[in-house]
Amino acid sequence: MSQLYRIILGCIFSLLFIVIPAKAQKEAEVYNVDSSLYAYYQRCQENLLEPVVLSMSDTLFHMAAEQNDQRMQAVALSTRLDYYYYQGNNEDSVVFHTSKVKQFAKETLQPKYYYFAWANRLILYYLKTGRSNIALYEAEKMLKEAQEEDNKTGLLYCYNIMSQIYTIKNFDVMASEWRQKEIELTEKYKLENYNISNTYAQLASYYTTHHQPELAVKALEKAVRTANSASHKILAKLAYVDYYSESGDFPAAEKMLKECRELFDQDKRLDSLKKRFYRTESFYYQRSKQFVKALEATEKQEAEEQRLNEYAMNGEQYRIKGEIYKQMGRPEEAIKFLQKYIRVDDSLKIANERLASSEFATLLNVEKLNAEKKELMLQAKEKELSNKTTLIISLIILLGILFLFLYREGRLNRKLKTSESELKIKNEELTHSREELRKARDLAEANSQMKTTFIQSMSHEIRTPLNSIIGFSQVLSDHYGNEETKEFVNIIKANTDDLLRLVTDVLTLSELDQYDKLPTDIRTDINIVCQMSIEAAGMQERDTVAFHFRPERENLIILSNPERISQLLTNLIHNAIKFTDHGSIELAYSVLEAEKKLEISITDTGIGIPKEKQEAVFERFFKMNSFSQGTGLGLSICRTIAEKSGGSLRIDPFYTDGCRMVLTLPLIYT
Repeated sequence: MSQLYRIILGCIFSLLFIVIPAKAQKEAEVYNVDSSLYAYYQRCQENLLEPVVLSMSDTLFHMAAEQNDQRMQAVALSTRLDYYYYQGNNEDSVVFHTSKVKQFAKETLQPKYYYFAWANRLILYYLKTGRSNIALYEAEKMLKEAQEEDNKTGLLYCYNIMSQIYTIKNFDVMASEWRQKEIELTEKYKLENYNISNTYAQLASYYTTHHQPELAVKALEKAVRTANSASHKILAKLAYVDYYSESGDFPAAEKMLKECRELFDQDKRLDSLKKRFYRTESFYYQRSKQFVKALEATEKQEAEEQRLNEYAMNGEQYRIKGEIYKQMGRPEEAIKFLQKYIRVDDSLKIANERLASSEFATLLNVEKLNAEKKELMLQAKEKELSNKTTLIISLIILLGILFLFLYREGRLNRKLKTSESELKIKNEELTHSREELRKARDLAEANSQMKTTFIQSMSHEIRTPLNSIIGFSQVLSDHYGNEETKEFVNIIKANTDDLLRLVTDVLTLSELDQYDKLPTDIRTDINIVCQMSIEAAGMQERDTVAFHFRPERENLIILSNPERISQLLTNLIHNAIKFTDHGSIELAYSVLEAEKKLEISITDTGIGIPKEKQEAVFERFFKMNSFSQGTGLGLSICRTIAEKSGGSLRIDPFYTDGCRMVLTLPLIYT
């Protein structure tokens, strides 16, 4: 993760620690989660129906990853799933994000979130959209998997979702049986069942409806006792309202409704439960004969269902309104709504039949796919068996080969033992040879050092009298002004310059031979180096030869060796001057950013170098004309400097109007 992203997350954490309410901190301690993560999770819940929660869930995922909290990572993924679940119109996204949560939960060994996504989101989504048969099919698949793995958490979710499916199908007895199974499993194995309070509340509503008040009270007491959140508390209170309304204890029912309204005002996260509240409120007002309020509550319930994009399972609101108007003594309105209820109910039955047919067709296709999958798996197993048989045969052959190899190795070992003494003698001789070689290498290195020292010493000794000769020659030329004397002096000076250049070149080669690589970590201004080289070469404008310096940039500073590069360029420019009588000489460079190279060229219009000799001129003491002036070392020195600086020196074979030397150096900026 980038440093910037870490800083951003750190800022988020800091902000959260400042603004976390005391309630959130207390809840975080109860749920054993970092308070900053829990606070941000609560913000996600407050925006659960808004698109912004998608980016917020991503942030929560990364925050949890920073703290190595895989449980909150699963919660973050589930939050993104919740958004699409509550939209109610994007099945593909629900299926996709259910799969993502299941995969992550499987990889991190968190069965709770694995079965939560499967049961409470995917299967419940099918129920919300009126496809109870597909929901039942999926639930039976989940139940089978949980039973095969003997996963108690999975069984809890299965029993719970089965009870909801049969509630939707109006099989109340079967629904209550599944709820009892869920409760028994939880109590028997002391399992963590976060939503057990809701199960008790639903069971209490069943007992209330079927006039079993004693069992209803016991279930209600357990619902209150096991409530883990505000949503659990409000659902338990609503179940109490149903019980009090049915038994005629209206003051107690009204008190509970008031407490529920206060909870809604305190916590906006409970808005998704308002539909259940309005249904309970309508039931209370009917029983207490407050019919206008009952109608208002029914209207609010209907509006809430539309807001949540929940599938209308039947025309229940029409039936309720018809009954209310009947109790109000307004038969015309009652008949109108009851007729609507009958029409809707009939149309829904037809639609449900068609939907059921479609569902069964889908299930048949699924079964067909499963059969094809089994066939493919069978083929795969047969292929695997064939592969195993082939593998066994191959192993037998391999063992035979191994036996032969071991037999042969035994024979070789016997021969090897007979040769060990000879090898020992050879090793001793080799050791002696190595020692002799080491002594010879040391001697060679000493001789090389002695040669270098000798050359340097002799070069110095030769330079001193040569400089004296050059000086006195100049004095003679100035003192004796006749032409003959000047001619002799010029001859002496020219030959002395040649001799001095030879000594300088020999000394330079001696110095270069001491290095494998030249130091190239010096700050080098290329423009200045080029100008110094031009001056050192003694380049002057002539009528017949024009000189041009064409830098690509006004300023270019790299890491290199300015002294050696200047020496190299001086030699090349000097050569260009020597062999160019007409035309021009150009010094230029270009920056090759992609290749990270600097390319310097010296181009002249002189006599040029034949292609067959363009490599030979870089050899030591090579001269194109044995009678021409020069040492034959200049270009060899230039290439040596280039290569030991990490670059290269070559002649451009495609330039035919003279000679073009191309120097390439590493492009390393300071």
